[in-house]
Amino acid sequence: MLKYILIVLPVFIPLAFAASLGDSQGSDDVEIPAFVQTLRELYRGPPPGQVSTTRANVETRWISQKLDNFNVSNEEVWDDRVLINEDYFVDGSPIFIYLGGEWKIEPSAITSGLWVDIAREHNGSLVYTEHRFFGESIPIKPLSTANLKYQNVEQALADVVNVINVLKKEDKYKDSKVVISGCSYSATMAVWLKLLYPDVIVGSWASSAPLEAKVDFKDYMKVVGKAYRELGGDYCYNIIDNATSQYEQLFASGNGTEAKKILNLCDDFDENDEQDQWQIFSTIANVFAGIAQYQKPENYDLAQYCSVLRSFDPDDAVAVSKFVQWRLNYPACVNTRYKGTVAYYKWSMDNYDGSGLAWFYQTCREFGWFQSSGSKSQPFGSSFPATLYTDTCHDVFGSGYSSARIERYIRATNKKYGGVNPAVENVYMTQGGLDPWSKVGAGLAQNATIIPQASHCSDSGSISATDSPGLRAAKERLAKLVREWLA
Repeated sequence: MLKYILIVLPVFIPLAFAASLGDSQGSDDVEIPAFVQTLRELYRGPPPGQVSTTRANVETRWISQKLDNFNVSNEEVWDDRVLINEDYFVDGSPIFIYLGGEWKIEPSAITSGLWVDIAREHNGSLVYTEHRFFGESIPIKPLSTANLKYQNVEQALADVVNVINVLKKEDKYKDSKVVISGCSYSATMAVWLKLLYPDVIVGSWASSAPLEAKVDFKDYMKVVGKAYRELGGDYCYNIIDNATSQYEQLFASGNGTEAKKILNLCDDFDENDEQDQWQIFSTIANVFAGIAQYQKPENYDLAQYCSVLRSFDPDDAVAVSKFVQWRLNYPACVNTRYKGTVAYYKWSMDNYDGSGLAWFYQTCREFGWFQSSGSKSQPFGSSFPATLYTDTCHDVFGSGYSSARIERYIRATNKKYGGVNPAVENVYMTQGGLDPWSKVGAGLAQNATIIPQASHCSDSGSISATDSPGLRAAKERLAKLVREWLA
């Protein structure tokens, strides 16, 4: 029924809802390639917390960490940023840790939302840890390949354990039990911390945790396509599919100049270069994926975006091009040249750009999760293989990142942590039914809770009257489990 309603939705939507991917300029006015911008959207932090009715007192602390937690002869240290909210805390009550992932931490995650509500029930202290190499927690510079060897999940987990140990040296925390939570990659950490350090914490909540490392993550775009078809309607899916097919046909028939014009690509885009073509098709897919990844079905997000898409132009190819440019904040031209992306990442080694380079390194070294066009059941064509990413890994980080070596790195990660079947107890895993990341996460076979039509980290907010029955049940189950863990 939904797809017939979409056509009559208003095409003019609030500016806040229409927010683009943000500024296209980096430090010192260095332009961020469109491909990199869209990747940042896929790996941005959790949804912002709700506006709190009371002002929280959030303290910033800096905790000394070892640069290498596993080399006793390396005595180098650095300062790790941690946010703490003790508004509800009573001495000896539990510590509720929210793990930071590939983003800069900020107070809202520990001032409002479901985790805060549960902490309040138990008079708990709320702690937000910042992951090494993200935000303001930079252990070493420059971010060269040699220095980025200290950027991995095992080091980051040891950092969290050290934060816990430091806190528990204080009298008020010495008897406090510890529970942790995370969203996306930090939810992965919440699972693996319980795996590697089972006695340090009593329980973990992992919302939308990717667990299986995979080089060619072709199912990601398959679920994105499913979300648009299911929540946006066949007509919306078909606009994207038709436009992509037209672009592909133009490139394949030697009319790349025409495709370049329609897509408003920059002059240095080489329409005959295979890697440049991979970048533009991946960028288009990422724009739509970034919206689907954090959609809220109760708000009809995809339906509204589909109405906007159609409003740009009756021609599908032109409509998709204008939609992409709108989401990119209307650049003078769309910068998607492959060599430009490699150059930007190399520039970032000496000019810290936020989370982009350090996270890209982790995907090359540990996880993969390269969203490709390998599935036929999606509307984004077949023109961006996982090779786009593995080539970039090699060209940015060097010969140690050949396709064969990346495959070995990914196999090692799965062997160490168990893929979708980690040997853990007291871990509550939730997944959105339309979350593209769910395809590398725990499912029903692993006793995960699947929330129908929900997207990525959809259960982070407080229990609300707008929650679907499945969403509310998932939140209530978490609250019940935490009571059991802390009993």
